[in-house]
Amino acid sequence: MTQQQCLIRIQSAYPHLSEKEKRIADYILNDPEETVHSSINQVSARIKVADATVFRFCRRLEFKGFQEMKIVLAADIAKSRHLEQEKVRFDGDEEMLLADHVFRDNIRTLENTFQILNSDHFKQAVSILSGARRIAFFGSSGSAMMAQEAHRKFVRAGMMTFAPSDNEFQMLSASQLGERDAAVFISYSASDKHLLQVARTAKSKMSPTIGLTGFMKSALSDLMDVSLHTVSVSADYRSESYVARAAQLTLIDALFVNVMRRVRKDRHNEQERVVLQS
Repeated sequence: MTQQQCLIRIQSAYPHLSEKEKRIADYILNDPEETVHSSINQVSARIKVADATVFRFCRRLEFKGFQEMKIVLAADIAKSRHLEQEKVRFDGDEEMLLADHVFRDNIRTLENTFQILNSDHFKQAVSILSGARRIAFFGSSGSAMMAQEAHRKFVRAGMMTFAPSDNEFQMLSASQLGERDAAVFISYSASDKHLLQVARTAKSKMSPTIGLTGFMKSALSDLMDVSLHTVSVSADYRSESYVARAAQLTLIDALFVNVMRRVRKDRHNEQERVVLQS
């Protein structure tokens, strides 16, 4: 698995942390350099929590312990400094400066998303989609557009897909899924109550489920057989969920090209088998 970054793991998990864990997260996010140069005892004393609480926080972020977290955090700091040094300055040219921010934020969003991409989960998602009889794409709010885009991409490649848009039709479609179908749920916030209900319906029909969300820990992720996550760079000039759409589209593209490769390979192998048997 690609080494995951520390700060983006914390940001992704933050909404679902306990109060004590959020205190630890706030301390690290506000002063990462101080954290790197501190021991677990020093950090726990400053935050006024037990050493074991800090250790469990590190484990929740899928680190082996505090020391491994510090090593990855130090790499985050070094990369951040490098980005600052590379930042292009456009003296007096506000339009190009803002354009520069947009491009850099999108690039960092894609890089960060790839950093946290779990290779085992990604391969499992490709296997589910390539073997599915039908694929249903469900999205809520702004992610509904992503569901429609995924549907158009896969259906043009000859796969049987659909992406119901209104709430009632989403529930009806989920209720008609089966074990040979697959359901993909796209939601940055992963907290839409209606989408959770649709996901529970799909699960009740034993349909394999895949989630594309913005948070590692969420109610929607807990319902999924496979969860893939995107992260985005916060920006003052546009919402974080809007920035995340670039990552959603790219992740969908990555799934698409892998599924098409798998399907074509399977079809080729089947044709060779038929020829050999004839």
